[in-house]
Amino acid sequence: MLDNTFLSDTLDKVYPIPSHAPSAQAPRRFPGVTPDSTAAVLKTLKDNHQRWHIFFNEKGFHNHISHHLLAIYHLGATGATIEAAYKVHSSTQRPAYKSPAPITRDNFHEHLGDENYYNAYLQFFTEVLLEKGAAATIEEWVFSPKANIEHPKPGEPPLQMANRFLAGLLHPLIHTGYGCEFGLLGQLAEGLAETAVHKPLAPALTPPTLLQYVGAAASDAANATVFGITSLLPSLVLNQFRRTAQPAAATPTKSVHALTLIARLTHDYSYSYKSIGLPPPVNSEEDTSLERVLHLRGDELAEIAKEWTVDGTNRTEVERKIEELFWTNVVLFGIGGWGDRDKSQTGKFNGDFFFLHLVTSVLFLPSISAYLSPTSTSILLRTYLLNTLALYVARGRPALPVAAFFDNVSPAPAPPTASLPQPAPADGTLTPEDRTPSAWLALAQSTLEHPDDHLCKLQRALAHFDALYGATPAGHLKKLGVELDGVERIDGSLFVRVAGLAQDRLGWMREGEEKGAWDFDGFFHDQ
Repeated sequence: MLDNTFLSDTLDKVYPIPSHAPSAQAPRRFPGVTPDSTAAVLKTLKDNHQRWHIFFNEKGFHNHISHHLLAIYHLGATGATIEAAYKVHSSTQRPAYKSPAPITRDNFHEHLGDENYYNAYLQFFTEVLLEKGAAATIEEWVFSPKANIEHPKPGEPPLQMANRFLAGLLHPLIHTGYGCEFGLLGQLAEGLAETAVHKPLAPALTPPTLLQYVGAAASDAANATVFGITSLLPSLVLNQFRRTAQPAAATPTKSVHALTLIARLTHDYSYSYKSIGLPPPVNSEEDTSLERVLHLRGDELAEIAKEWTVDGTNRTEVERKIEELFWTNVVLFGIGGWGDRDKSQTGKFNGDFFFLHLVTSVLFLPSISAYLSPTSTSILLRTYLLNTLALYVARGRPALPVAAFFDNVSPAPAPPTASLPQPAPADGTLTPEDRTPSAWLALAQSTLEHPDDHLCKLQRALAHFDALYGATPAGHLKKLGVELDGVERIDGSLFVRVAGLAQDRLGWMREGEEKGAWDFDGFFHDQ
């Protein structure tokens, strides 16, 4: 374990009892959180914070321990399950180590992108967060002019922190998002330190046409609060979030829907992998297609993304835009993956590992934006949308056979028949023929015991989207003006259908199936 007296003395401050989320669009906990599970999650999070590096190998693969622990804690895991999950991941981690020198405001820019300084950035952000709170820290060090477009010293390049925040397949955003959602300054410090040690993606991800607005962030940084609350310390965390989120009203808008932009890319050959010259991706997380797309088509994609506008001062519009991203990313992962089933290596659902991260990351936009100024909220959502468009192209622009998906994929997924309770239900049971009366309860039970750290994150996100929008009728997206073939068929059952496909792909292990795996092959077929 890293000998770090400062962090040891402050662990209780930065890891209080997890709070509720700061937004009506952010997840509500499943029943099952107990004193025992809370003690277990805090114990393991603190141990992870001190013992392990943010990258578990020298290739820069990410430490997902806290993601798994907090996801299953949210889903109602017992303390024993949380401890077991931690044990599984600890066996593959790389120990934390002392950085060559401390990070200060004066030398902050000198070691960006260097994983050897992770611990130093972690200490730096812990101190800043304890002094200034979450909102002011994120504004200053991720979205401010100083963090993005100003030169730290003559001849030195800008910090590009908003760009780094979206790098690494969105892991800095995800990690920071957990801190914002659960009110954990320690998690937030890890996410910001992770941001600092990532190298930026192509400049097109944060184009000048967007970052010209970053200067305004300084003038409205005072609005970077959650209804006046400017700290994540537990005594101040969010007491206003009981307002219920509703599907976006079908009202006319000048902004183009995110799914419409996706549909236009689908039908534009200039974005095909052949036109761009993308080679089929390697079978791992090391695929660099996204960077290639941003270099070769980034400026064009940025122009397309201009049609998707966000008024950060309008909370209703911000929620509507986030909802668009919820639907869009689930459509890409679920319908795109199902449509490619016959061409995938398994002949089943193509559970693309990269699209998976679109679903697990978009979940945190409400919690992060709750702590941002209006300008920074606009920048976050618009750069996130641009990343989504680029990743869709980079993975091969899969077809989206909406009608066929809803004709063939079950809205009532169930575990293997042999695993269902025996004997048969007693006389008088309401629907004895239905052995899985709640698909989500079955999915949650199986997910809690599955060792894959991405499955619980995915199912938690899909369950939340279903809770918000499960009652959405077919035709709703059509009324919003979405231009996508078959869009009139999309309804709120989308989320449980996709959850069933993902569970089938990874295996109902608790019910006796073998462990499956995510797919890395992309969608590089003739177009």
